[in-house]
Amino acid sequence: MSSLTKSLSKYILFSYHKNHQEVILKVYNYLINENLPVLIDIQDGINKNIYDNMDGMIESISGLICFLSPMYESSKRCQLEIQFAKTEGIPIIACRLLPNWKPSGWLNKIIYNLSIIDLQDLHQKNFHNKIKKLEDKIIWLLDNGKNSPIMSYSSNDMLLIDRSLVLEDSYMESINENLDLNYLKKQPINYRALPSNCRLYLSNLMVCNNEYILINGNNHLHLFDKNLKLIRSNQTIKINETNLRDLIWCSNSNNFIILTRKQIYFLNPITCKLSIIENIKLTNGQEEFISCSCSDDKFFLITCQLNSNTFFFHEFNLPTFRFLRKLIIRDFMGTSLYIQNGFFNKYDIQQIVSIRYFQQRIAIIMEINSHWFIYIFNLYEKFYFLKEIPLDNKSRMIILNSINQWILFKDYLANSFIQINLNQNKEFIDYSKGFIDFGGQIFSAALLGTSNLVFIINNTLVLYKI
Repeated sequence: MSSLTKSLSKYILFSYHKNHQEVILKVYNYLINENLPVLIDIQDGINKNIYDNMDGMIESISGLICFLSPMYESSKRCQLEIQFAKTEGIPIIACRLLPNWKPSGWLNKIIYNLSIIDLQDLHQKNFHNKIKKLEDKIIWLLDNGKNSPIMSYSSNDMLLIDRSLVLEDSYMESINENLDLNYLKKQPINYRALPSNCRLYLSNLMVCNNEYILINGNNHLHLFDKNLKLIRSNQTIKINETNLRDLIWCSNSNNFIILTRKQIYFLNPITCKLSIIENIKLTNGQEEFISCSCSDDKFFLITCQLNSNTFFFHEFNLPTFRFLRKLIIRDFMGTSLYIQNGFFNKYDIQQIVSIRYFQQRIAIIMEINSHWFIYIFNLYEKFYFLKEIPLDNKSRMIILNSINQWILFKDYLANSFIQINLNQNKEFIDYSKGFIDFGGQIFSAALLGTSNLVFIINNTLVLYKI
């Protein structure tokens, strides 16, 4: 493409800081070679002040790819570009270029609910795998168009998503073939847009019991009923999205348990009042709560000692929260050592996201040497390692069935989830070929009762029968 007039009628525009021009050109050239209609100012003969003449170009723009970095966030030009796209309803694809950095301020307000594609540390060996995710997103966007209801935002709180867009027909056959147990029907049985006061700073943590759905939005906890209607909120205690670590239901106490970095609360579903669980306290200022789970008579907790990055497993009796035992998780990982380039380090647990209980076992999702795994441990009298399951990325899990069904979904905005089954031979089978692809992005998921799955998809609660 030598000029704008010679370009395709629909195209994807690049937005980036000039300091990253070298890597941006590599991305651009790859996408051009894949016959994708991407446009970049320095390469396509467009005036560098392209956004001065955008009014006549809006209908031709299918999306904006923004390449995020601290320089991008500090650039007035980049700010104008992405704000223009947001204001005009142009879909934004966000890519992060640098590690150990997160957007803040005005930029975070624009992209906080977007799934950010990781383009950190691009080099020859990982280039294709990382760019493939961007390529897939561009193709999806071009196929669906910027006016797709599932992609756009609405100021009308009661606007509901189009049922026909939630599940694609092409996947239904593979779902039936691959999932030997329950699978989702095509149509949701109910859906409702979240009220506007629940959308800001929405956490991706959600939990249900048989009657209620609990989420955290706008720094407060909100309860919904089975009809997806907001029934009450807790306005007395603010719980910041970044401070919240886990939400679980405790049937022993008939309360939700709210885990933050430094405190544990009960939430009464009838009154929506919070009360501190006094029996469990951190031992020092360098310790934080990470995740929790419970059985009928036990409460399980993971903490982290920040100055040594050591993760601990704790077990308590219910309902008194009487202490039973405390273990260092890395000491019980058995012979499962992550081996790379001829050496291993079983102690390099970088993160733990979630712990979940099932059938006298504990499943822990953790990052080891920049790779994600589910580690399964036995919970009988002797705590010991059972199984390692590799994951393709940071994820969270729902226990669908206490014996053999889990749902895994990404710990960021994504348009799919997978089911993992535990068969009679105690081997784990990955049913990722049977994944269900949504027309929108899954923000969170939870099991309501024993036969319903609730998703948050593009600020909408969507309920499925399983």
